Amino acid sequence: MYETIYVEKNKSSRFCVHFYQDAYQWKFFEETCGMQEQKTVLICGENIQNENWKSFAEAFQEDDILKIKGSNLTDNSEIKEFIAKNREDFTFIILMDYVVMESMYQNLTAEDSKLSFICVPVTPDSLFDSFSIRPVVNRDEETIRKELLPKAVYVDVSILSKATPLQFQDAIASAFRLSVSYKASMFEWMISNMYELTDGEESAICELLERGFQVQKERIEKNTAKDRALPIYGADYNRLFRMADSELSVADSISLSLVCQTFLSWKKELLSMEEFYEIRDMLVFFGLSISETFMTSEELLELARKAELDILKEQECVYIRKLGKIIVETTPTEDLFEESLKQIYFDEDANE
Repeated sequence: MYETIYVEKNKSSRFCVHFYQDAYQWKFFEETCGMQEQKTVLICGENIQNENWKSFAEAFQEDDILKIKGSNLTDNSEIKEFIAKNREDFTFIILMDYVVMESMYQNLTAEDSKLSFICVPVTPDSLFDSFSIRPVVNRDEETIRKELLPKAVYVDVSILSKATPLQFQDAIASAFRLSVSYKASMFEWMISNMYELTDGEESAICELLERGFQVQKERIEKNTAKDRALPIYGADYNRLFRMADSELSVADSISLSLVCQTFLSWKKELLSMEEFYEIRDMLVFFGLSISETFMTSEELLELARKAELDILKEQECVYIRKLGKIIVETTPTEDLFEESLKQIYFDEDANE
């Protein structure tokens, strides 16, 4: 049902995305990729929810595994030390989730540009996130660190096909973010197949997954280093909401960030009001949150100031000019940023 996806940025960086029904075909994957004789170490999150991949991680010796905590993404000396110690002799297996990939992005340097690694998405949302580590480009468009591409990607289809309803929402929210910011036809396909997706039809789930990886393939092969260096759409809002409510689901954090970031695009006159509401209303259909009660807009703004979010201190910000098209414009004023936060606040007392 699934076909291997071949990615080729240039002749020296060809790799494949392999689809497997579960985690138990790892040995076959090693043979396919010629990894049987290679020494491996593992990087993963502190808490792996998928039991099969949790068992996979537990099989590694203590010195051969690094578990990343989500408390400090920007400065993690353990990551740097683990990479430096194993860089020359080992292939790194990375069990992908948001914290792991963002930590890798924040802590790798130009010296790691030839890092040998395998990507394995282990959460439903990570199936629709980038499987490369995006480059770092300065304001003069000089590449500080090249994009890091994996040797291969192992896709465990069961992570999506056997996801609980709440886990499946994580995947849908992440797929929406990918389609809204990079591929309008994927967004339109999700609308046309909304009932098949919500009913969990196997063929629809299969196509959604393949479409997501095809978008990532196109981005890697066609986009410039500057394009690929742009932050994930809604990243600052996502970070803010995670700090505000540690119990917030991945799906709700992503969907709330989409509402806020897309509101900015409307107010910048890059999107029409109708386009903004179309995106917001589709989130509602899939059961994703478009409002919250954990903090007022004033409280969230104060938290954003303390966290020194890029959207408040940098000169440029990511918007969408139309569905599937990212554009960079000046950052919003603080007043406009607060107005975007007001779009999602639901006052329970006022609405009784």
